[in-house]
Amino acid sequence: MDPDLRNALLIVGLIFCSFFAAVTLYVIVDTGLELRTYGDIGAIVLYGISLLIVVMIAAGLIGALRNPPDD
Repeated sequence: MDPDLRNALLIVGLIFCSFFAAVTLYVIVDTGLELRTYGDIGAIVLYGISLLIVVMIAAGLIGALRNPPDD
């Protein structure tokens, strides 16, 4: 695969990932983190899980960008 195409695809993936992170953070700020019921605790757990998944995907994409394959 062409290295420029590979880098372009990885950057598009990072942009996509950052969009999901921004949307998740927007929802967290918009709804707030008030603990009124047990359902609110579940929502906080789901927020944390979604941010963790976004960070894990971003870490893989950044690692792929920083360490290209040996040809």
